[in-house]
Amino acid sequence: MSVALSQSLARDARVIGIIGIAHGLSHFYQLALATLLIVVMPDFELSYAQVGALGAVFYGISGVGQTVAGFAVDRFGARPVLAFGLLAAATAFALVAALASGFWSLVPMVALAGIGNCVFHPADFAILNASVNEGRLGRAYSVHGLGGTLGWAPAAPAIYFLSGAIGWQATALIVSALGLLVALAVATQGSVMVDHRVARSESRKAGQFDMSALLAPPILICMLYFAFIAITVVGIQQFAVPALREMYPVTLEAAAAALAALLIGSAVGVVIGGWIADRAVRHDAVAAGGLFAAGALTAVIATGGIAPWLVLPLMALSGFAGGLTGPSRDMIVRGATPPGSSGKVFGFVYSGLDVGSMISPPVFGWLMDHHMPHAIFWGAFAIYMLNVLTVLQIRRFNRAPAAA
Repeated sequence: MSVALSQSLARDARVIGIIGIAHGLSHFYQLALATLLIVVMPDFELSYAQVGALGAVFYGISGVGQTVAGFAVDRFGARPVLAFGLLAAATAFALVAALASGFWSLVPMVALAGIGNCVFHPADFAILNASVNEGRLGRAYSVHGLGGTLGWAPAAPAIYFLSGAIGWQATALIVSALGLLVALAVATQGSVMVDHRVARSESRKAGQFDMSALLAPPILICMLYFAFIAITVVGIQQFAVPALREMYPVTLEAAAAALAALLIGSAVGVVIGGWIADRAVRHDAVAAGGLFAAGALTAVIATGGIAPWLVLPLMALSGFAGGLTGPSRDMIVRGATPPGSSGKVFGFVYSGLDVGSMISPPVFGWLMDHHMPHAIFWGAFAIYMLNVLTVLQIRRFNRAPAAA
């Protein structure tokens, strides 16, 4: 291996690793905040409806803010915006520990956490796209996605354990310190994190609040694609356990294990999907095939007619098929992004995740309230199939300008 190649690998690994950690922390913060709100319910006399309202504030601010953060990334650079987001989220947890006293005091703190959360996707992808060798981008996206999945895993157990051991205020301060450390790591990586703005004149233009690039059909379809993804992921994650218990003669532990198998399968799929994305020519075919497989497996579960022991492996395979599409999905968005516009395009497209995250719980919750557990999985199957058509449309619109 030549010295130049070795240095390139080391630089890419450093960038990918730090961005993966930052993305993992963003997902950790999402679930840690939700868990912390449940922990403080008795102290602040909160209802579940109020906790849900605070969650809506968080995702609403994050969803609106992602596009704005994307413009900020294109105007000011991705690295400072990412460091700001980490500092904002860390400050939110510190304020909860120091000043929170009830529902209305929590609203601005949760809103600040939402502002911090909104920067990660536009900033992360702008840095990866500009800094990582193109031949390794698929694997970079897979580490990014894997970091997010792994970030969720320890959040709730850590918050519950630490709150019981040292109190929720000290726990919130420890969580805040994590954000400060990662923000410092990001802020000191100017030597390896390349500014994605290709030229000063172009970067000024990219930073202007011009919505025309976001209204192009491929970008709008990508945003819809992400909204559909969030509807299925959030719906299954939140309601699969009670739905499976109504559909099959399984224990709570077995249903929870099936959900865990889906998440583990998704993480494995993301890793393998990165290697595929670096070698694939038709990323839309990879994404469509994975979504179709995930939907087909979900439909088998939805029938309610399979042996209970098959539920866990089918959930794992469904998660694997869905996770496999992640890196190719991000390559599709990159291919539809004009030069110098990574921030606003990825910010706008990924805001679809927040849109879907707000839509899914009320709809799937209504189905469960009306004792329609099969509809949880049939609904996910329908969204999977719609998304197959959606991703194939992106290629059709991308081919039109090339042909012209």
